[in-house]
Formats: sequence, structure tokens, C-alpha cells
Amino acid sequence: MTSPLSTAEEAHKAVADRLTRMMEDADLSGARLAALCGWDRSKTHRITHRKTIPQPADIRAWCTACGRPEEAEALIETTRTAKTLYVQWTQYLKGGLSKAQRSGIYQETRSFRVYSCGVLPGMLQTEAYARGILRKIRRFRSLPDDVEDAVQARLERSAATLRGNQVSVLIEESALYMPMTDPPQHAEQLGHFMSVIGRPNLAFGIIPHMSRRPVWPIESFYAFDDREVQIETLTAMVRVTNRAEIDVYLSAFAHMTRAAVYGSNANALMRKALDATEE
Repeated sequence: MTSPLSTAEEAHKAVADRLTRMMEDADLSGARLAALCGWDRSKTHRITHRKTIPQPADIRAWCTACGRPEEAEALIETTRTAKTLYVQWTQYLKGGLSKAQRSGIYQETRSFRVYSCGVLPGMLQTEAYARGILRKIRRFRSLPDDVEDAVQARLERSAATLRGNQVSVLIEESALYMPMTDPPQHAEQLGHFMSVIGRPNLAFGIIPHMSRRPVWPIESFYAFDDREVQIETLTAMVRVTNRAEIDVYLSAFAHMTRAAVYGSNANALMRKALDATEE
């Protein structure tokens, strides 16, 4: 798999490369450009070597000094877009957990593909399981307590997602044995999964422990149609929007479906995990 950071890095590199070429085309040295922009020459070096992400004012000053002021706004927009592709959780959740459940991309998507190797997918979570997970997130990240609002927002989003859209879910069998909540809540969640298997718009697959793997272990991800993939790391939300990278994730998903079991076979694995929970 490609690095989930590469889309953002690629965008920042494109801006730095264009600014460097612009300076060379204008026959300006780093020192001369710095003097025209009114900053220290070390700042020019940091921008061209991607040690510093230029601010909008920096880009405008640079483009003006090189005689290309008309290029500034496009480069500024590229930089802004790159910043949205890798967002630290402290920034993403600054409006609270409830606000984070109301992402517009869920409303705009018609085909969802979800792969989970750990936490059970949010769009299929029961109220109790969702509450347990969100409480855990709130405590770990020291957030204000808006868990109840967040739970309701997640349930509303899930109901809308499952209403008429095509949803394909793949989870590792091992995820069934990772209780992220108290045992009764985990058992209820597994029972809920068993009840939704067979819905016409839901393909629910489980990859067994000993299934021969067509793809090496990868991170959990959500694919929204064929236009964006989201990965949740420990420190950040990563959005992949580069088409070539999206295709890699979709290809990996397609390969993993061939290692998964569905229907009654998936139900049997669920029942086995449920029995283990109740022992």
C-alpha cells in the first residue's frame, strides 16, 4: 500500500517545486528573493526544501517578487487542500465529538466500502457500543463531554447511510474478539451484526483467522464512492484523494473480499465469537 500521507506530501512538494522553478525562471538567488520578500534568506531555504509550509502571504510575496503574481491564488489553494488531507485529531475534534459525526461526505456518497481490522464499523454500531467507543475516545483525548449528542448524531448518520445506499463491509475475524466496551455491550453488538447480515444493500464479509491473505496486513479504512478514502491513525485523520492511491485501496478491498466469508458462514463465525463472549 502507498503511504496514507503521500497525497498531502505530494501537494506540498508540488507547491515547493513550483516556487523553486519560479525563482529560477526569474533568475533570482535565494538571498535576492528573500530581500525582495523582506525575510531572512533561511526562510527561502526552508520553503524550497519543505521544512516550512508557506503561508498565503508568503506565497503572494514570492510570486510577486518573481513577476508571477497571477499564480499565487492557485498555489495557495493547493496548500490549503493539502492541509485538509492530514488533520491531527486535536484539530479535527476541536468542535467536539458530536460535530465530527456530521461530515457531509456521508450524505454525498452512494457506495461505501469499509475495511476494519479492529474497532467494529461505526455505521453498524449499536447505541450502547457507540456510546462505549465514544466515551473511550473522549477520555483518551481529554475532550469536552458531548458523548450523548455524539451518539445520537452517529446513529442518525448510520441510519441515513444504510437507507438506500450500497454498503460493503469487511472485518477481520480477530476484531470480533476485541471488546472495546463491556462484555454485554460487545455481545449485543455481535448480535446486531447477525441481524443485519442478509440485507439486500449490505455485503457483510468476515476474513477468517487462517484465511490465505491476498494482501498483507493494512490499516482500517473507509472508501467513499471512488473519490476519497479515509484512514484514522492514532494521531490524525488522513484523507486520500489522489485517484491512483484510491485505486490501490479499492483494489486491495476487492482482493480481500475473495478471502472473506459471507451469509451463513459469516453468521457461524459471529456465533462462535458471541459464544466466547458469553462464557
